[in-house]
Amino acid sequence: MKIRTKFIILTFMGLLTSCFGQKEEQHIYLAGWEAEFNGDEQCQKFLETQIIDKETANTIWSSIDLVFSNGKLVKAYNIEEGDKTDRKLKPSEIGFEFQKLKVNQIYNLNQVTNSESYLGGEIPKEFNIPKFEFNAPFQYLGKFSKSEEAFNWLPFDLHIAAPIYLNFDKLFIDYSDPLNPKVLNIEKLKQTDNSYDDLKPDSEIVFEKVFITSEKSTDFGGIGHTSVPNWIQYPDIPTCPKSKKTMKLLCQLTYDGIDIKTKRTNVKPKDEWYKQYFEKMNFWGDGDLYIFFEPESKIMCFIIQHT
Repeated sequence: MKIRTKFIILTFMGLLTSCFGQKEEQHIYLAGWEAEFNGDEQCQKFLETQIIDKETANTIWSSIDLVFSNGKLVKAYNIEEGDKTDRKLKPSEIGFEFQKLKVNQIYNLNQVTNSESYLGGEIPKEFNIPKFEFNAPFQYLGKFSKSEEAFNWLPFDLHIAAPIYLNFDKLFIDYSDPLNPKVLNIEKLKQTDNSYDDLKPDSEIVFEKVFITSEKSTDFGGIGHTSVPNWIQYPDIPTCPKSKKTMKLLCQLTYDGIDIKTKRTNVKPKDEWYKQYFEKMNFWGDGDLYIFFEPESKIMCFIIQHT
């Protein structure tokens, strides 16, 4: 009887502690490591874009585990391939408030025999690719269909085109009319150079058509992936110039995963060394292409990072 009474008392005390005492720890897991949790705009964009679940954090190469007590940041860990080490918090980070955010689900993009989504291919007749009288031209990169699970948040199917041989920083495209996209920062684009003297405004580079599908994953892989950027350099998360919202990663195409050959081109480099850059889809040679989209404003953003 005494044992039972003691058990009831301990259980009651535990309930009191749970209700009125210290709350359980809360965690936020983030892909990557270059961030400061001080509540500024860059911090908020990093949280929204890089948040993942625990399993993914312990699978990918590099992540962060933020630990909160009573809603305040009290400790943090760097995680490298599942191994945890203490991450020293800066004075500005201690006490950073917990936020309940929607966790991003990674989808890897894999090649299949048939799909509504694809990379490369001929420019569809109904799609008007941007054309200019200056510098290097746009290339058609494929279509992402909202019938695909990874892209069901899109307002419509998206045809993707970008001047991937230009040395742009961020390129914003307005897809308010999805078949007639318009460059937003046209004056800046005019001032952008390219590293290939053989490219002209009328140069044509058409890639082979490769069908793709999306598959849920806890790691980065495949031809590319969605939802969470795997930054090669410092995180460069774009803000939509119209809605001022943080833009969502539509897709990251990776140089070590993609192998889409050129179907035809009229570019004939004088230097043999440069021929390799026109033989298949690539982004500044060894770079990754980051494609962001904001579904409310229908603005797309292209970023390339490389080693």
